[in-house]
This record gives sequence, C-alpha cells and structure tokens, in this order.
Amino acid sequence: MQLPPFLIPKPQNPPVAPQQPQLPELEESDQLRFLKNLNSFCGQGFWFAVGLSIAHVSRIVGAPVMLVAVILVAGFLFVVKPKNPTSYLLSMRRISGLVVIVGTIAAFWDAAWLLANMPLSVGFGFIPVWQLVMIVGVSVTLLLLVTLLRRWMR
Repeated sequence: MQLPPFLIPKPQNPPVAPQQPQLPELEESDQLRFLKNLNSFCGQGFWFAVGLSIAHVSRIVGAPVMLVAVILVAGFLFVVKPKNPTSYLLSMRRISGLVVIVGTIAAFWDAAWLLANMPLSVGFGFIPVWQLVMIVGVSVTLLLLVTLLRRWMR
C-alpha cells in the first residue's frame, strides 16, 4: 500500500544548487557604451510618449482619472524592481518614472501658458501670475541671502 503524496514526508534540508562561477567584469567598449546610451534614450522617449498620450487622453476621459494613471505608472517604475536589478537598471527605471511625469506636464503646455499669463488682481492693478511668482521668488531669495550673510559675519 502506497501513501498519498500529501502524506509523504518532505526532506528537511533541500539539496543546495551548485553556485555559478563569478565572471570577471569586462571594460565597456565605445560601441557597447553607445548602444547602452541609445537603448536608454529610446526607452526614455517611449516613457515620454506614454506621459504625453496619457495627458492627451485626459482631455477626453477626465483629468483626475488620467492623473491617477500617471501616478500609478510612475509609481510602478519607481517602486517595483525587476528580477535581476542592477544599479544601472534601477536608475533607468527611476528616470523613466520622472520622464512620464515630465511628458504629462509637457502635454499640458497650453494650460500652463494660460495659467502663467492669467492676470491676478494685486493691489490696485492686474499682474500676470509669472510676474508675481518672480517677485515673490526674488524676494525670498534675497531674504535667505541676507540671513546667510548675517550668520556668516558673526
């Protein structure tokens, strides 16, 4: 009489697979470096196009839905690691996530242009948003520089 498979005891220590011999690292040739750069450039172009297309689809479907899609795609590229991660591959994935976000922002150039040139009522007149941002930015920068100089002079 033979035992069913689920009642057969499994060995406590599974056999250890033989380790692969370590190969010495070879220097990169100019041709290999060129192909790597071309590969990463094409990959970044693909992810930029994904960001652009997601943003253009949002004009049909709705911006909040597509914003969630952009966050999911970029988050996937940032967080999920491939099977055999190398530092080069991980950095390329992070850059791809940023490129998706930049592509989405670039697709909304017309909305950003309209927003930057939208006049705001400040005091007794109207001033475009970009001028207001510049004035506030320069003021904050000057305040920080004065504070740093005072600390440095002590």
